[in-house]
This record gives sequence, structure tokens and C-alpha cells, in this order.
Amino acid sequence: MNERTDTCKFEAAKCLKPFPVQYSTLLSCALQENVLTKYYLSGFPTCVFFYRGMNDNYLVKDSDSQYILKVYRHQWRNFIDVESEIELLQYLKVNGVSVSFPIADKKGNAIQTISAPEGERYSVLFSYAGGDSPMADMTAEQSRIAGKELAKMHMLTVDRQLKNQRSHLDFTALLDNSFLKIEPFIDDRKSDLTNLKEVIVRLKKKLASVPLKKLDRGICHGDFHPANYHISEGNEITLYDFDSCCVSYFAYDIAAFYYCVVRSYKNSKKIMGAFLEGYQKIRKLSELEVTLLPYFGAVSFIWMIGIQCSNFEVFSHFVRNNIRSNTVGNLKKFVDKHCS
Repeated sequence: MNERTDTCKFEAAKCLKPFPVQYSTLLSCALQENVLTKYYLSGFPTCVFFYRGMNDNYLVKDSDSQYILKVYRHQWRNFIDVESEIELLQYLKVNGVSVSFPIADKKGNAIQTISAPEGERYSVLFSYAGGDSPMADMTAEQSRIAGKELAKMHMLTVDRQLKNQRSHLDFTALLDNSFLKIEPFIDDRKSDLTNLKEVIVRLKKKLASVPLKKLDRGICHGDFHPANYHISEGNEITLYDFDSCCVSYFAYDIAAFYYCVVRSYKNSKKIMGAFLEGYQKIRKLSELEVTLLPYFGAVSFIWMIGIQCSNFEVFSHFVRNNIRSNTVGNLKKFVDKHCS
């Protein structure tokens, strides 16, 4: 009788044990109670789930202002990665670059550790970026403002390093690794496989033929495009989402914007021309840097597809649908037209 009772208790205990998870969505009310109380927020702060990107973002409001609580995904960024991002943003803010910056808690800490079902996750409370993304209908003036702000950042970060030593300098490895991540999702589409292989070969050949060591480099945003900054009605810009910050060529940082503009805007020449005009008011570009923009742009897009494929649990819709909607074919058309 006792043995049978013990067995039943053991089986019941197994049933009560939480099932392992890969990616949990943390309750807003729990974050409000266990994380936000650590900060000097006024009134009765509210917290609601806002959107999911590579990490989870919650909109926080108190009686005076609003913020973004960013909860990093487990094993996507380690503590040093987050710390490096925070230190960069603090440095940029102090030196006059308009960024969404980290808010320190009552003890002066910018990073919180959360014990989630899948393991440790880190959270940071950021200032809110006022205005909106100019993705839909960016004007030339807005593009010019973005160019100036990115150049200000580059002037401050030239030849600087990140604590986590993250780098995008080895383009051969970047392209090869990205291909390995993308291949399983297009291996039944021979035309996509052929096109992607051809594009990568052409890009590697071009990059091997130019003196990359002559290019200026330093800490870059890593994923700079119109969805990663806001512009207010008064044309005040705020940069955010430095999750992919890295040490690379400044031309590579500009190229991510270039690829997005050329692929998304009918008046891309005007928009890109304004961006480069604004950028070069702060930092002059070499002829080689301008020449390499389309090549680096294609590289940055391949890297982005690879990141999304390797994070399938987050971007399943993109991987299942969008990547099959001629994504590689459009990349090939871009390279054929702009990378002669």
C-alpha cells in the first residue's frame, strides 16, 4: 500500500513539473511587480507587451513618461553582449548622439536578470524614442537627418572596440555561414539555391579584389535602416535597436540603409542622395566606400536572412512564407543591377 502510494505521488510530481520551453512570453504584470519596482518611476507604472523582434519589448508608462522594457531572449545575448550594448549607448548619449538610452535602477544598475522558464534572461529599461519610423513615406530631409546622425556616431566610434569583441569583418565567413543557415529552407527550390550560390561567389570575388584595409572602421549600429530609428514631427531623430552593434567597416553600416532604400523606395536615388549628403557634412566618404555600398548592402541582407533562418522560432512566418516569395530572386536582381 505504501509503495503504491509513493509511486502515485512520484507520478503526480512528474505531472506537476513545468514542461521545458524554448521561448516563453513573460507576463506583463509580473514584470511590473518584480522588475519595474526597482526603478524610480512615478505614479502607478503600467506594462504591456508591445512587440517581438529578436527580443521581447514591453511598453511601460508612468505618470510622467513612457519607456521600452527590452527583455533579451535566453542564449541569444549573454551578459557581456548586453553590457557592451549598454556601454555603447551611454557613451553615445554623453557625446551628443540621439539614441534611446538605458535607464538605471535605484541601485544604479542598467541590467536586470530574470529567471525565466527556459533559463536566465536579461532586461533593460530604455527611454522611449519619440516620433515614428519613416519607413512608409520617408522624405529627403528625413533621410538627410538620418545620414548626419549615423555619421556623428561613426566619428565617435572610429577605431573603438566593444567589450564583447563582436565583429563583422570576415565577410567570407559571414557569407558562408549565412548560406549554411539559409540552405535548409530553400533546398527544395533549385533556382533559389543556384541564385544564392552565384550571388555569394560574385560578392566574395569582388571583396577579395579590393583593399578593404583602406576602409575606416569602428563600432557600427550593425542593422541601420529606417525601421530602427524614429523621427518626430519636429524632425528630431532617435536611433534605437543596437542589438546587432559590432565592429565593422562604416561603409557596411551605411550599406544596410542603402539596400533597404533601393529595394523599398521608388525615389531611391533622391532619398539615398540626401542621406549621403547629410552623412558627408559630418564625415567624408572615400570613393572606395561609395563604390562598395551595393556589395556591402547585399552582404548585409544575406546576413539578415541567415539570422532569421537561424532563429526560426521567432521568425517562422518569414522563413515559411516571405523567404519563398522570391526573396532570393529579388536579391539576385539587385546584384545584377547594382553590382556590376
